[in-house]
Amino acid sequence: MELPQTVERSIILSMTTNGPQRDHYRLFIDESGIANPAIPGLYILAGCSVNKTECSALKILADQIKFKYWGRTDIVFHSREMSRCEGDFCILKDVAKHTEFMRDLENFLSVSRFRMLFIVVDKQKAKQAGWNEAKVYKDTTISLVRNFLLSLLTTEARGEMIIESASAEKDKYLLDAFAYFLGSGIVRPIVSYEIIQDTITSVSFVTKKNHDTEEQIADLFGYAAKLKYFHDNKISFKNGSYETMMLKLLRQRIFVVPASAGEKKSVYFKEMNPFLVLP
Repeated sequence: MELPQTVERSIILSMTTNGPQRDHYRLFIDESGIANPAIPGLYILAGCSVNKTECSALKILADQIKFKYWGRTDIVFHSREMSRCEGDFCILKDVAKHTEFMRDLENFLSVSRFRMLFIVVDKQKAKQAGWNEAKVYKDTTISLVRNFLLSLLTTEARGEMIIESASAEKDKYLLDAFAYFLGSGIVRPIVSYEIIQDTITSVSFVTKKNHDTEEQIADLFGYAAKLKYFHDNKISFKNGSYETMMLKLLRQRIFVVPASAGEKKSVYFKEMNPFLVLP
């Protein structure tokens, strides 16, 4: 039986390479908003980059919080429900419990080791520029993959990307972006396709039922990216609120050049924008 095109390409992109042991990062991607420029608002891709060795520690810390407040660990951290005290988070309507939970959440997101990358589309500007939904998907995906690649090159690491599967149409844009860089490299700065093939190992699609902690972190910071965009456009938030907390955490967790990176590697960072606003 012939494999569907997306499956075939996924197998091709899940190649392994030989060479010296290097750090391995996973980028978990979460999208928020609707990509169609005809619908007002923002469309955001948030990527949570985590060293593979840190994934277990992240889950343990998150599960400790969930068990403390719900007595179980199948709770999903979701910004929309959290900020509105809805669903499982209706328990946060209790002021004392809300204060304690937010303190625990802030501590978890502060001490955990991960970095964030963002692509934000102002759909009003995208509509004025003549963008359609396909253009939004294509440009956001290729920009996020490029920035992740540059972050790996900055740290001499390898990496993979993991995304919640949405639809065959959406998923193909991520596969297309991988295929493009694997075949053509990066134009600016100049990075050959051979180096890219030695940097990226795989792209994977998972379902929402995976409940990956890193995916939940990406969701939380997708909301934070929305807040930052508004804040940068002179919209303020109440001191001590969930919103101001997430804005502060975003500034702490956005990707920066490691202190160990020399001048040669820092050139990669100069060509990336960890908070890229399009168009």
